[in-house]
Amino acid sequence: MTDPGAVASRASRDGHGARDVRPTSPWPSPRSTGEATRSRRASFTRTLWRHLPKGSTLPDEVWAQRHRWILVLLWLHVPALFGFSLIRHQTVAHSTVEMSVIAIFAFTATTLRPRRRLSTVITSLGLLTCSATLVHLSGGVIEMHFHYFVMVGVITLYQDWWPFLIAIAYVVFQHGAGGVLAPSSVYNHQSAIDHPWAWAAIHGGFILGLSAAGVASWKLNESLLQAASDREEKLAEAQGVARIGSWEWEVETGRVTWSDELYRLFGVADVDFTPSTRASFPGVHPDDQAAIDDDVRGALEGGPPLARDFRVALSDGSVRWVHGRGAVTSWMDGRPIAMSGTAQDITDRKRAEAHLGEALSLLGAALDSTADGILVVDGHGRISRFNRQFAEMWRLPDAVLESGDDDQALAWVVEQLCDPEAFLTKVHDLYARPEAESYDVIDFLDGRTFDRHSKPQFVDGEVVGRVWSFRDITEHKRLQNELTHQAFHDALTQLANQALFRDRVEHALVRAGRSDSHLAVLFLDLDNFKTVNDSLGHNAGDELLVAMADRLGNCLRPEDTAARMGGDEFAVLLEDLPDKGEATELAERVLETLQRPLTIAGLEMFIGVSVGIAFGVPGTDSDQLLRNADLAMYTAKSRGKGRYEIFEPEMHAIAVRRLEMEADLRRALDFGELVVHYQPIVALATRRMSGVEALVRWQHPERGLLPPSMFIGLAEETGLIHQLGRQVLEAACMQVRRWQLEHPRHATLSVSVNLSPHQLTSDVVVGEVRNALDVSGLPASSLILEITEGVMMHDTDATIQRLRALKAFGVRLAVDDFGTGYSSLSYLQRFPIDILKIDRSFVAAIDSGQDEHSLARPIVSLARSLHLQTVAEGVETGAQADVLRKMRCDLAQGFYMAAPEGAEAIGALLRDEGILPAVVPEVGVTEQVTSPIG
Repeated sequence: MTDPGAVASRASRDGHGARDVRPTSPWPSPRSTGEATRSRRASFTRTLWRHLPKGSTLPDEVWAQRHRWILVLLWLHVPALFGFSLIRHQTVAHSTVEMSVIAIFAFTATTLRPRRRLSTVITSLGLLTCSATLVHLSGGVIEMHFHYFVMVGVITLYQDWWPFLIAIAYVVFQHGAGGVLAPSSVYNHQSAIDHPWAWAAIHGGFILGLSAAGVASWKLNESLLQAASDREEKLAEAQGVARIGSWEWEVETGRVTWSDELYRLFGVADVDFTPSTRASFPGVHPDDQAAIDDDVRGALEGGPPLARDFRVALSDGSVRWVHGRGAVTSWMDGRPIAMSGTAQDITDRKRAEAHLGEALSLLGAALDSTADGILVVDGHGRISRFNRQFAEMWRLPDAVLESGDDDQALAWVVEQLCDPEAFLTKVHDLYARPEAESYDVIDFLDGRTFDRHSKPQFVDGEVVGRVWSFRDITEHKRLQNELTHQAFHDALTQLANQALFRDRVEHALVRAGRSDSHLAVLFLDLDNFKTVNDSLGHNAGDELLVAMADRLGNCLRPEDTAARMGGDEFAVLLEDLPDKGEATELAERVLETLQRPLTIAGLEMFIGVSVGIAFGVPGTDSDQLLRNADLAMYTAKSRGKGRYEIFEPEMHAIAVRRLEMEADLRRALDFGELVVHYQPIVALATRRMSGVEALVRWQHPERGLLPPSMFIGLAEETGLIHQLGRQVLEAACMQVRRWQLEHPRHATLSVSVNLSPHQLTSDVVVGEVRNALDVSGLPASSLILEITEGVMMHDTDATIQRLRALKAFGVRLAVDDFGTGYSSLSYLQRFPIDILKIDRSFVAAIDSGQDEHSLARPIVSLARSLHLQTVAEGVETGAQADVLRKMRCDLAQGFYMAAPEGAEAIGALLRDEGILPAVVPEVGVTEQVTSPIG
């Protein structure tokens, strides 16, 4: 047999160890039985107490009213029992003694009335004493015991356990003790006399049983009072939430009752303020008081109920808006008996109404001030609202607007429209689809144009009407058309602009591809237009462009397109040409027409034009066609201007080579492919080297050493001349300074560096020269900057300012190739020049016996008179050198002295004391250098 203890032990040691398992007995233990009994008793007690009344639940005012009448009943027993005592043949003294006991109870209860429970208990004892006295005086007659039942019932009206239980105990004790001490005073039958306590218990049980109905009524009253209290609390809460207070007025008695919320609404406390008809509503604004009084008076006289908004001034200075309502609720014989009503705090509503009024006022002002016309129609199509602008835009009579009839309005407006049928169709379609939105444009017979927008008006998700807005876009449309025209036309000449021209060329190429007709583009550029701008100003230039555009238009057919491509460039699109010859005929006609004299700024002038012609061929797009015409135009310019050229494929090849050359030149500047050669400048009197001229060369990786004539022009056109000139200047200054330090005998050796006109027009040239001197350490007096005569003719004031800034450093200035330009001799006096370089063409005219025909002599004389040095360029023979020396020319350079060489060769010459003439090269080998950079 298994040991229960072992089982329990194993269970306590199992893997979970959750709880100790112990053996149980099939029989309940005495302890568990007692706990169950006590639990049942407690449950019974709770149930009993739940069904019994709680006691002391009467409101104070109800208890006071009942207590007052019960005290009256107690006092009435005093004379009644005194008389009954006399009737029962009791002496006056005896009767007085017994009544005095009851009177003492009545007096004490009356005196202690503020102490509710004590006064209630004393009153109950007094009533039961009345019953005991009545039974005693009757000699224990059984019928008199019913007085106990009546008094206990009266005591039950207090709904208080203390007087009720005291009453039961009093009856039992009085019947038991009285039955023992004076049986005949309590009972009138032998059984009760023999067993007084038993009959006392019986009487107590009877009274308790009889009181059951009273206790039940008591419980019901408590339930009703609790329900009423709950309802009042909920009503008070609801009034607090809704901010509604209530009042009642007993008209005849003048008694006024307020709810708690009403006190709060008027800002008074119930302990400080007693409502009355005299006080009415406290704090009512004086402007509103008379109206309220009139409304109340009218309601009492049978008029309409009170319903009015009024203001209440609170103690903190704020104002509260209240909506008061009231009506007579009871009448008797035509007289008002009772009136009741409510007062609700509507301050938030008034504030919201004020804000809404402000918003509506602002909205109305905004609608009236907006440029849009606004019309609102209801769900039935009637006009419900519109602004002033709508009436003015549609010119509607006031009678039509005031009628609100949408049909009349439509009948009036359609007479103003270009397409009234489409207008009405749109309106009827939107009325058939209430939730649809719409936008369209309306054109008027008088030229006006309106935007029309329409959207449904929703309220709580339902369509209740439709809003129309109209905007006058007449001016906007005009501006839009004007902007469109401006976007595709030149503002000055009113010809098509480049964007429109390209678009038309693209469409023309598409059309030409579907037919056998010819297509051509002419590209025109005015010759020497910049001269007009520079000399007469931009206004004159604009006038010239307009005149040329008019003349060009007169040369064309109606179907041709003329355009201004920018600056002084024009283009013409010719379509549907029967043959290519017609394009050349037009070009000749244009050349003839545009070359005729015209008057600009009061001056008669002749302006030529260069024309390039390109024909559309299969596979050519608009960009290629315009490019080809442009290349042909530049070819015409390069071949003498004032002519036309037809595009040839070779022109494109030349342009490609030029692009390749530009790319190579950019690379050369970045990778140091440019080298500087130096040509000695010799003093004719001493035959010693006084300086060198820096001449740039390009060591091309594929084409070898290139002279400046092959790339300087390209550098000037592309703007690379600035970088190129800066590199040559810096390299020359560094090299000459190095020679000065290596060869002290030549410490004053100078270097001449050419400045391109493009460099001299730049604002940075002065800073670049200063930087080159600072970095190299070369004395400023050792640097000679060479300029051409052409520089002195353009932007003279700015040029002089820059040259003077350079002179301020100590740099010397030389005019290169003097005598070949068109500069005035006055420029020599205005410009801070130090040296004149005689052009090689004048030196070449010097030979044996003919030197008098050369201009070299007057140039030398002019220079000496102006205290300027002279340098003869291109000296290639000893005879030329001798003549120049005799003319008292200061310096010379050329192949007779030395050819341009690299820095190493020039360094070798500097090591010699003098310099011997070089062998004159054969004709064709001599390098004719005309570039400003060498």
